[in-house]
Amino acid sequence: MNSQDTNREDWLLWQFADSALPTGGFVASAGLESATQAGHVTNTESLLLFLSSSIENYAYSSLPFVTDTWWAVEAESSDDENLNCKETDFMSVIDKIMEKIINLDDLYNAYTSNYVTKRASKTQGVAMLTLFTKSFADNNSKTKMKDLVIEKFKLRVRKEISYGHLPICFGLVTKCLGISLERTQHLYLFLFARSILSAAVRLNIIGPYYSQRLLTECQAYVEKSLEKTCKLNSKEAVQTSPLLDILQGRHDKLYSRLFNS
Repeated sequence: MNSQDTNREDWLLWQFADSALPTGGFVASAGLESATQAGHVTNTESLLLFLSSSIENYAYSSLPFVTDTWWAVEAESSDDENLNCKETDFMSVIDKIMEKIINLDDLYNAYTSNYVTKRASKTQGVAMLTLFTKSFADNNSKTKMKDLVIEKFKLRVRKEISYGHLPICFGLVTKCLGISLERTQHLYLFLFARSILSAAVRLNIIGPYYSQRLLTECQAYVEKSLEKTCKLNSKEAVQTSPLLDILQGRHDKLYSRLFNS
């Protein structure tokens, strides 16, 4: 990777880290609102336990699908793919990528046990695809393989043929933008941790300054989880905290709700 590509990747990471990025991540609390009302999160100590457990659970259950999607695109295409090859070969490669992505999307939907998590995942996944097509897609997307893959998958989601879950859409978009796998994995868990802490601020569990202190501490949780999960594939994905899954699934039963999940 040359310096220009590295600089572009850094710039894209700063964009993704910007809270103004319209991906819908801040409408979800990852079960924190439910855990708070159930009395599982009552102070900073219990919040830290919730954070560490949630990050590990997310890394084991969701990150492998991001990784497999990233590799699905990598295995079938090159960084500068365009219509230099025959049209039949071009479409054949796209079809192979689409088949892998669709299978991963179906597997994640079958794997995810509660409808609240499924709903939040699909909402944020669609937001990722929309973000790419409106903000990052090449002007001549019909001759750009990766742009065309996203367009075809987005159309399937819009027609409700595919689900468009977040891990699949995130891995697809970051790969198509040229972000490395290692940085994609770090970014995915960072955004998850940040969204929980943002929810904690709005739920008045902690203040905005202390949330930044905790976000710094979350690096240790993310690094520890990545050491164990960065090479896992989707068939090895597991839930490490059934209680979190139950709390997330009970979100719609709360008397009053600030978040969608």
